[in-house]
Amino acid sequence: MPALLVAPALLVGCSSMPVTSMVKLARTDFAAIDPAVLRVAVKLPEGVRPLPRSVTLRLTVTVAGAAPVVQEYVLADLADPGEIAGLRGEVTKGMAVWAYRLDPADVARVTAARRDMLARKERGERGSLAIGVGAKACRTDAAPQRVLLTTYLKTEPDGGFFPLLRDVDLQDVPGAGELPPCG
Repeated sequence: MPALLVAPALLVGCSSMPVTSMVKLARTDFAAIDPAVLRVAVKLPEGVRPLPRSVTLRLTVTVAGAAPVVQEYVLADLADPGEIAGLRGEVTKGMAVWAYRLDPADVARVTAARRDMLARKERGERGSLAIGVGAKACRTDAAPQRVLLTTYLKTEPDGGFFPLLRDVDLQDVPGAGELPPCG
C-alpha cells in the first residue's frame, strides 16, 4: 500500500510553514479565489514520486454547531510546464517538483461549495476553512533514506507559488509509513 504524504490543516500554524506563507494565507480571501486558478505543487527527492491521480486537495468547512464537512478533490497533472516556471529556483540537485490543478468538473463543485459558505456567512453563521494537500507516493531504487516533502500553493492568476510546508521529514509524519517500491 502506498505511503500517504500529507500537508494537513494549512490554515493553522505549523512549525514547518514559513512565516511569510502564514502572512500570505492570513491575507488570502478564499471566498474570492477562482478555483480554476488554484494550483498545488509538491517537491520530493528524486527517487520518490507521487502516484498518478493520488494528489488531493481537501477542504474542511466547520460551522458552529455542525459537524465538519470534508470535500476531497483528486488533482489533475498540470499540463503546461510554463506555469511552474516560478518554481525553478526550488528544484535543487536531487529534487523534483510536480504540479497539479483542479479538474474542470471539480472547479464547478468548489465554486458551488464556496457559494454555500458565503450564503451561510450572510446568514450570520460563523465557521472556518482548513485546506490540506495529500498524495500517495512510491520510491525507486534511488530513493534516499530521508524524504523531505515541500508543498506549494498558487491562488492568483498572476501570482506565484508560495510554500505551505517546507522540508517536512516524512519520518516525523504520523501514519506516513514506509514508501513502497514503484511499479
